[in-house]
Order: sequence, then C-alpha cells, then structure tokens
Amino acid sequence: MCIRDRPRGTDPPTLLAARGTVRRSFEPLVRTYAVVPYADVDPTVVAGLAYVLMFGMMFADAGHGMLLVLFGWLLGSGRVPRLARFRHIWPFVVGAGLTSIVFGVLFGEFFGPTGVIEPLWLDPLEDPITLLGAAVGVGAVLLAGSYALGVANRWREGGWQLALVAQSGLAGVALFLGLGFVAWGIASSITALVWAGAMIGVVGIVLTYVGLFAESGGGGAGAAQATVEVVDAVIRLGTSLVSFARLAAFGLAHAALTALVWQGTTALADSGALAWLAAVVLFVVGNAVIFGFEALVAGIQALRLEYYELFSRVFASEGRPFTPWSVPVIRDTVP
Repeated sequence: MCIRDRPRGTDPPTLLAARGTVRRSFEPLVRTYAVVPYADVDPTVVAGLAYVLMFGMMFADAGHGMLLVLFGWLLGSGRVPRLARFRHIWPFVVGAGLTSIVFGVLFGEFFGPTGVIEPLWLDPLEDPITLLGAAVGVGAVLLAGSYALGVANRWREGGWQLALVAQSGLAGVALFLGLGFVAWGIASSITALVWAGAMIGVVGIVLTYVGLFAESGGGGAGAAQATVEVVDAVIRLGTSLVSFARLAAFGLAHAALTALVWQGTTALADSGALAWLAAVVLFVVGNAVIFGFEALVAGIQALRLEYYELFSRVFASEGRPFTPWSVPVIRDTVP
C-alpha cells in the first residue's frame, strides 16, 4: 500500500451513499443544488426539515395536510405502480403533510374556516401582522442555523482564518447578530441594544471587508471592489430576512382562497335542495383546485427560500461525486 499526500487545490470526491429512509427521501433536495463538498457537514436531514416546516406554514390547512399524508402513504406502500419511481420520497411528502396539519390546527383551518376546529393560536385573516412577525422570526431562526453550518464548513474547508472572515462565516454571523440587536432595540425602545448591535455589526463589516479585500488580490481596485461587496452583503442580509415574510403572505393567500370557497358553499347551501348539491360540488372542486395550486406555489416558494437564503450560506463551493472505476465484464456464452 502506498500512501500519498493530497495534491494542493483538490478535494476528495464525496461518497453519495444515502443511509436511512428519511435521509434518502431528503437527498434530492440537496443534490439538485450542489454535491456536498468532501470537507463539509452534510446538511441533508436539516435541510429537509427546514423545507417541510416552511411548506407547512404556507400550506396551513389540516384537511389538505391529511390528504398529503394519505398521498405519502400511497407512495410508500407501492400500491400505485405508476408512482413506483417516487416511492423513496414518501417521508418527504408525509412530513410536509404533518407540518401542514400542525399549522392548520394553529390557524383553525380544516378545508377552510369550516368551524370543525377552532384556531389554537390565531386566525390568519384577522391577525396578519402577528403572522408576518412570526414568519420573519422563523426566518431568523433558519438563517441562524444556516450560519452555524456555514461557520463549521468554512472551518473545515480552510481553518479558522477562512471561518473568521468569510461572509458565510463568523463575519456574517456578526453582521446578522448586529442587525438583529439593532432591530430588537428599535422595536423595544432599548438604546443599549441598538448600540450593542451597531458595534457587533461594525465588527462584522470590518471582518467581511478584510476577507473580501484579501480575496480580490489587494490594491486600489481590490479596495473598491471589497467596499462595494460589503455594502451589497449588508443589503442582501436585510432582504434575506425580509424575504421570509412570504411564509406569512402565502399562508394568508391560502386562507383567503379557502375562506372564499367556504363562503360560497354556505351561501348556496341556504338556497334550497338543488343549490345544496351545487354547494357540495363547489366545496369539492374549489378545494381540489386550491390544493393543487397552493401545493405547487408553496413547494416552489419553500424551495426558493431554501436555495437562495439558506444554502447560499451553507455552501461556498461544490464537491464532486465519488464514482468508483470498474472494469466492465462481458459474459460470453459458449454454445
């Protein structure tokens, strides 16, 4: 056996062996974005849980969530041959359905505001501001988790120096914390928090500038480039946090559409026997259309938040999959 040092500038390939049913279900979510570099922490399970959380907050209806759980069970059972190739993602679908049920119970939604369940927390249409604040709060928690993974990955990729000055490292963490403390201080009228956040943010800006200046190669052009990129980093951090408000916006849209169908259903049901039949048709068809449309929208928006706001901080580079070399075997049958 001959042991050789790893050549500079190269990383070993990543073995993409999926272990466990849940991890295998979530793996396409990460692999579609990038191959996890060899040195990085594999975020597959955490990324999948974050996705189903965001999906459930936008697709918040206990009745629709139960349909998703049923569909996931059908996928896993293998009873529908045409869906056999998607069988491995059944935990993903079931997870999305379960989070939808949880938020549906919190919002009092069961195929709309039917009154089957009372809101355990709030009615989205009656208290949208609270829902909006909760969505941004969820986004802050998810961003904090992505920064934690980013710091770990930068440390594993380039040591403490890279982890200290990278935008997705401790420099980014300082910017994030500084912005959070400033917002907290302004909202609660606590001047000390504002000043503390400002100082932490300045540290983050300085560290980010150092990293960008070194990356640019130095000199006057490098200084100008680093300055522009620092300003861009601060703006993008603020917009990233605000971007999670779409969790509330699409949750409100879902609640508004189901409320509209329910109002039409109840109006028809009070108009006679034939109108009652029309009410049933409206309720079934309306919920079917909303289910399909909102599932597509929530799925796309959760994917957008996952890729642009979270993965952009977790990954700084892309790995390459491990593809073992093998000699093809040709079997020749002698008559």
